[in-house]
Amino acid sequence: MIKISFNKGKIIISIILCFLPVAIAFYAWFYGDLIFKLAATIWVLVAASVFYLRLQQLKRYQKGEAALTIDHDTLLNNSVLKPRQIPWKDIDNFATGLYRTDSIFIKLKDSSSLKEEKTNRLIHLLSFIDHNFSTKPAPLWIDMDVINIREQELISLLNQKLKQ
Repeated sequence: MIKISFNKGKIIISIILCFLPVAIAFYAWFYGDLIFKLAATIWVLVAASVFYLRLQQLKRYQKGEAALTIDHDTLLNNSVLKPRQIPWKDIDNFATGLYRTDSIFIKLKDSSSLKEEKTNRLIHLLSFIDHNFSTKPAPLWIDMDVINIREQELISLLNQKLKQ
């Protein structure tokens, strides 16, 4: 079993950066026109969802949970809002270079195998927001922004495990 940990420093920097849209939005709400106010509001909502995700990742880090656990039978992706355990037999490949440049997408052989799991209302709302801003399901992204391994090393490791 291989465990890849979270990077606490990267999580904290990302949390701090989430406050930048709020500062810009305050300026927009007081001095901007309607379009600028609407754009700033949407940006704050997106930043709030990232902020919540980073808080969840920080909690997992403090509990000693790994960001990724590569097991003989499954890949546990703990870097997403709702952790997802994916059997290796269901994974087709791993894609990089998509619009989320610092993330790896886990492409399944059959995407209909994704089940809707019961979640609390906040996670459901954030998942709804992500679903409408993304063409690919959020639980299948590995968030490289907060993991203690380089992308090429992880891709190599994942592809090696996939071929076994």
